[in-house]
Amino acid sequence: MSGYTLGFLSYFGVNEFFMVVLVLLAVINVLLSNLSIFENRYFIFCAFPPKPTWEKIRKPWLAAHYIFAVILFIPMAFSLPDQEKTKQKVLETLPCVSDYVHQAKIFTLAEDYTYTVGVLSTLLAFGLLEATIFCTHLEVYIIKNLKSKRISKTTLKLQIKFLVALVIQMVVPSLMLVIPLAYSTVVIIYEYYNQAYMNIVIAIVTTHGLFSTLITIFVHQPYRMALVRMFCSKFSRKDRIESDYRFQPNGAAFTVAT
Repeated sequence: MSGYTLGFLSYFGVNEFFMVVLVLLAVINVLLSNLSIFENRYFIFCAFPPKPTWEKIRKPWLAAHYIFAVILFIPMAFSLPDQEKTKQKVLETLPCVSDYVHQAKIFTLAEDYTYTVGVLSTLLAFGLLEATIFCTHLEVYIIKNLKSKRISKTTLKLQIKFLVALVIQMVVPSLMLVIPLAYSTVVIIYEYYNQAYMNIVIAIVTTHGLFSTLITIFVHQPYRMALVRMFCSKFSRKDRIESDYRFQPNGAAFTVAT
């Protein structure tokens, strides 16, 4: 598991392991934030017998996920291989690469990827399982309300609409992280190297924030309306200012901004 950095942090001499941890923590925290949103909707919408107990442990439960995400990197820090030796092994293993790769400061996270891939894959799979459980409970709760007619059709319709929008908002951007992570895991296990594919993977991951924002605006009407009002008020204010230009007889102009 090797690579080299090109970001501005490398020019300031930031430790490569620290940068790797920052990147992996950013990805993990995004997935955990999605999980927390599903849990929040489940806690607010659903009425279930152990809800008072869950209310007491839900915050420690979520905090444990973030703490575990940090703790899992501690063994990696104490098992880093000798970088000079591993660089030679990497260059001997890879096919023909450009000269700048030979000159780059290649960092190897681990020679034996069993722990790293195993822990990260387990955390990802466990998080997806928890999110699936929350979504399933939400769906079952809505179906029960639909059959029992305990809430109005309007309220039920709004809940279904919101749940569908929430699933789209969470699933689509998450796939932009899960698919690249799955590809990276496979190529590490089978020791396959293709720089073009890896560049595409990195590009997909870096656009996660953009697509997440666009999808949120697209699926949630309040966000769309707020965006429309923001731009409409901006343009309408500009039109009012331009229309308020008045010219005095002596040629002087003044502006009244309202």
